[in-house]
Amino acid sequence: MGKVAKRHVEGRTKAERIAVRKRLGPLQTLTVQPRTKTRYERARTLFYSFLRDEDLVLPRRRQDLDQLLSEYIEHLWSTGEGRALANDTAAGLQDKDPKLKGLLPVSWRLLKTWSVNEIPNRATPFPEVVLHALVGWALQRQNLGFAVSLLVGFYCMLRTGELLGIHSHHISMSKPRQVAVISLGLTKGGKRQGATESATLGVLEALHLLWQWKKSVPANTSLCPPPHRWRKTFSQAITDLKLETLGFRPYSLRRGGASHWFRHHGSLDKLLVQGRWAAPKTAKNYINEGLAILAETKVPEVSLKPFLLSFSRAVR
Repeated sequence: MGKVAKRHVEGRTKAERIAVRKRLGPLQTLTVQPRTKTRYERARTLFYSFLRDEDLVLPRRRQDLDQLLSEYIEHLWSTGEGRALANDTAAGLQDKDPKLKGLLPVSWRLLKTWSVNEIPNRATPFPEVVLHALVGWALQRQNLGFAVSLLVGFYCMLRTGELLGIHSHHISMSKPRQVAVISLGLTKGGKRQGATESATLGVLEALHLLWQWKKSVPANTSLCPPPHRWRKTFSQAITDLKLETLGFRPYSLRRGGASHWFRHHGSLDKLLVQGRWAAPKTAKNYINEGLAILAETKVPEVSLKPFLLSFSRAVR
């Protein structure tokens, strides 16, 4: 999987610009992120395999591809595949041949129908009580870094990738209970806007533990261990708290934080800024769905009491 090229400031001279652009490569290779390109390539490969298995061939005319692709989407639907693969196939074909845009109306209509009739299996938002219990679990094991990562991810509504990329020098705070500013660099949303992003943390209990962690590590220390280790610890915590059946995943931190803050201040405008959403409609759907899931989630709070006690003792 390719590494994402870092953005750069335009060179002051023609020679500087030529050197940097030569390293970046042709613009055609920069239209989508390497991870997205890998997904598209896999989706196209599976589509071509389907055509071979069905003794079908790609049509000569672009406008005739829509019928084959729509048949393939129906195949994916009937065989239990995920909608993401279907979306990647259509988008991947258009990425390979941009002139296909506007020539796949039936296929995109089927994808829209799919999204209407099948709700994605999204991560269950964390209630704040579960967050505090997980932090208590981490503190019992003297894993301050993991405890802080949970608090920062929840209250700052970070995407998992953003959280895993934080280092101590990205965090600016000069006093134990002073609002912390966290530099996130060029995030998913920032790339669309062409600007770096940041998040602020003002929850006193979280600031207390964040200050402890920041003062105990060197300036270039990562808040989280390598992603596979952090995810393994996350899974172990969910298992130990007997929460496996509730659908909690790392992205539950961002979803839970969004639901928490909306219930706290009830302002969609504030939430748009806090969560760094560009589209109000997206944030509104995100919140409505999250609150609906939370209302149906039954957390066994009795079993969480020992961990909640550890949390409350640590943040006094």
